[in-house]
Amino acid sequence: MSAETPARGWVDTHLHLLPGVDDGPAAADEAAALLEAVIAAGTTQAVATPHANYQFQFDRDASQALLRRLQEGAGERLRLYLGCELHLSYENVQRAAEAPRQFSLNGGRYLLVEFPELFERGALGAALQRLCDAGAVPVLAHPERNPVFQQHPEALDDYIRLGCVAQLTASSFTGRFGKRAQQLSAALLQGERAHIVASDGHSAQQRAPHFHKAAAVIEELAGEARVRALCSDNPLAMIEDRPLPYYPELANKKRGFLARLRG
Repeated sequence: MSAETPARGWVDTHLHLLPGVDDGPAAADEAAALLEAVIAAGTTQAVATPHANYQFQFDRDASQALLRRLQEGAGERLRLYLGCELHLSYENVQRAAEAPRQFSLNGGRYLLVEFPELFERGALGAALQRLCDAGAVPVLAHPERNPVFQQHPEALDDYIRLGCVAQLTASSFTGRFGKRAQQLSAALLQGERAHIVASDGHSAQQRAPHFHKAAAVIEELAGEARVRALCSDNPLAMIEDRPLPYYPELANKKRGFLARLRG
């Protein structure tokens, strides 16, 4: 199997596809162009994940209507689902804890969450614990790009032990978000702290929804099977609300993981 063509095609669980709802496509024609770029990149299933934060409100019914129009344009070439990228504000955590499946990926247990750029580790741990207690599995969006995790990568272990999973951005592996994000992506991959890779695509031109370059890096660092696990099998399990087939235990791995990061 080539890294460019996994058995099921790419499965993308972080994509800003809907027009006019966040910092993704501003209008329908831009969304259509992004849709075609997703298909051309070899993705066969994708979750539209508009932001839910201080700037952008997430309306599931309105988003579902936009998604249906895009699905009509995609036809059988791409299967689309709905979720959101939930910023971990106090208000959002309160709402999501009361009804997590109103915000989750395809209405299942997996809930894509975004950390503030700077945060207090204990407070965010308590917020994530509350979501877990409500039956959600928090999916931590792009921890490799967050300054707190870049300074304190060991904090990610605490959240994984709560039951969270880590979703890395494909283009972080190729340096799109800087050297620190690239290095942390590689370390998380080799330390078995990476559970999902997603595009976080925003447009057909900027932050395009491509996987193949990242897949080549992942294959070189961790092997072909890991490409399939992170870019196809695990994200598909999330969409289908199943346990992740690749979910390594953290026991006895912390010391070597931190040594690689600090070496």
